[in-house]
Amino acid sequence: MPSLRDYRRRIRSVKNTQQITRAMKLVAASKVRRAQERIEGVRPYSEKMGDLVNSLAQRVDPALHPLLHDEMKDDKVLLLVITSDKGLCGGYNAAVNRLAFQFLRRREEQGKETGLVIVGRKGRAFFARRGYAFKREFTEVYGKINFRLGQDIAALLMESYLEEGYDEVHVLTTEFFSILRQAPRLSRLLPLAPPVPAAVNAQGEPVPGGVDYLYEPSVLGVLTDILPRHITVQVYRALLDAEASEFGARMRAMDSATNNAAEMIRTLTLRMNRVRQATITKEILEVVSGADALKG
Repeated sequence: MPSLRDYRRRIRSVKNTQQITRAMKLVAASKVRRAQERIEGVRPYSEKMGDLVNSLAQRVDPALHPLLHDEMKDDKVLLLVITSDKGLCGGYNAAVNRLAFQFLRRREEQGKETGLVIVGRKGRAFFARRGYAFKREFTEVYGKINFRLGQDIAALLMESYLEEGYDEVHVLTTEFFSILRQAPRLSRLLPLAPPVPAAVNAQGEPVPGGVDYLYEPSVLGVLTDILPRHITVQVYRALLDAEASEFGARMRAMDSATNNAAEMIRTLTLRMNRVRQATITKEILEVVSGADALKG
């Protein structure tokens, strides 16, 4: 049975750990609020740009722009996986890595090729242990996510799609719904999905929706200029979603760890008191036994 000294040492160790987890929880809580404000500020812009691209794409022939091609081929796919650089955030990284690994294994079973672009040390370590090679990796971006990083990654993805024969580009990130809810999301980035018409005419043909404008120099010219920006914004939004999700997951994980430490301290204190009571009782019995022996 552990001694009183052992219990005191364990309680002191758990209290020190509890102080660390409580501090990490407070830091994550302050950061998640700022990250939430950033993602909520980008979403309306991202959605409006998506509506604009959809409206423009309805007015041009998809074959005229390579980013609009949709030949339903996925023999060669590039996958962008966004994880974190640090741990201690619950199942955040595990959920993303598990979904990415399932995607890769499924394509391997089908005999199809998949390239990997990794953001975050946790994703790199996970796939490196399993023998996967990376086309490019972006690490040490913790707390440094900005629009410039989104531009660099988007440029890499578009260059790979246009010049290296990739049929599709997919993005795997964690979508941020609230501080208490995040979920991994796999979506296709390139080629862009076919535009959704707002209505059809009497002959059943799609009719472009939205307000029509006069475009200079042309609809295709405006679309050609807008599309790379749209891709960049979508990548930047995925990075911000991942950042806010990471902070939210870390705050919850550290809150749970702090509560578990408090429960462990309570349990250890109860056991220590029992040992102390048993020790005191034993000492009293020894004194009484000694006194009885002297009287005899």
